[in-house]
Amino acid sequence: MMLLVLAAIHAVQAQAYMHIRLKSNERIDLKTDEIAYIDFSVAEKGALENPYTVAELLEACDGLAADAYLGDGKMVCTRGIVSRIKEVNTSYGNVTYYIGDTAMGGTSLYVYRGKLLNGARAINDKAIHVGDTVVVYGKVINFKGSTIEYAQDNYLVGYQQFNVTPSTEKMQAALARLEFPRSSDNGQSLVVLHEGRLNDRTGETGINYSIEWDNAKKAQRWSCYQMYASLLESNTSRTSSSYPNDFFLPDDMQFSADPYKSSGYDHGHICPSADRLSSEEVNAQTFFLSNMQPQTHSFNAGIWARMETQVRQWADIFDTLYVVKGGTIDADDQIITYISNESETIPVPRYFFMGLLGKSPTGYSALGFWVEHKDGYSTRVPLSDFVVNISDLQQLTGIDFFHNLPDDIEQEVENISSETLKNLWF
Repeated sequence: MMLLVLAAIHAVQAQAYMHIRLKSNERIDLKTDEIAYIDFSVAEKGALENPYTVAELLEACDGLAADAYLGDGKMVCTRGIVSRIKEVNTSYGNVTYYIGDTAMGGTSLYVYRGKLLNGARAINDKAIHVGDTVVVYGKVINFKGSTIEYAQDNYLVGYQQFNVTPSTEKMQAALARLEFPRSSDNGQSLVVLHEGRLNDRTGETGINYSIEWDNAKKAQRWSCYQMYASLLESNTSRTSSSYPNDFFLPDDMQFSADPYKSSGYDHGHICPSADRLSSEEVNAQTFFLSNMQPQTHSFNAGIWARMETQVRQWADIFDTLYVVKGGTIDADDQIITYISNESETIPVPRYFFMGLLGKSPTGYSALGFWVEHKDGYSTRVPLSDFVVNISDLQQLTGIDFFHNLPDDIEQEVENISSETLKNLWF
């Protein structure tokens, strides 16, 4: 325990006491004649009381010879967040996985065939999850001079499972933000907040983007997020080419396999990677399968990409741009077809939409995009051809956008004619 105040010794009725005040403000009283000695020491880096971060461990291994062990094979501790699980071997009871200082993006450390807390065996594939915080204890080797990793027979001395359910207070605060549409009340949908480091330069943290996930349809109804100055910084580049399960979703809502594989459809980002270049973590989160909708390549790389670029240009103009995007997944006549893996089937939207609310010193302005999911759009077709006002977009989608605005402002911004909007925004 760390001491805030070293000690105060005085006599009370001829008995000397030592009073120790901890950082938690707890006070401990000891009789001085009961104290044999006082030893002040600092825990060595890598000890259980002072574990490495992943970045610190990799730095400590800089220059380590091929197949050499850190500290000549000394057992060391590293605290990290599970970022990927490679294998759970229930026959041998071990897990091979990666940890990082954040769950997504950034540098990772390979943990080879490790046991669970205090050496417990892994008995099923749910033994450890992406997002869990762990403290790994074992020997670290520069394997064949190519990979710094924890060698086999490591185990956990610390473990905290990632909680996918935010507190009621946190969820209520999020749902009151301006970008959030009114959530569905169909008994199958769940609002999911994706939180992380928003900016690698400033260290800002908070909500990256959020989705409404319909578990019956295995599809998201929308993604919503904010765009403002610090989120528009370019502090990283596109961080991934894979599409992992969303660990912010409960286990029973995860995909058993990627349904987009060999389907003929692109993984169409709803919150785009290019809208989240302010940090590695938030960029990596945009690659979750839950942030995807099936899109033909021509549509994804064509008209949809042009709309995304236009949104980023508008974001530079406003103090804050509140964004809602998605594809139609509810009405049968708004679904083209379905794609599936062996276990899950997901809809291919016939239409895609964007709802945008810009805040500036002069007030608010709102605009919608509504575009049919098809190939063949000319690169010269004006984006203004797809503009609708928010009132019409609500009728087309069945989604109540920007309902957290004061009623008078909501009524005003949602009912401006499309022609007026084209003149204001283009």
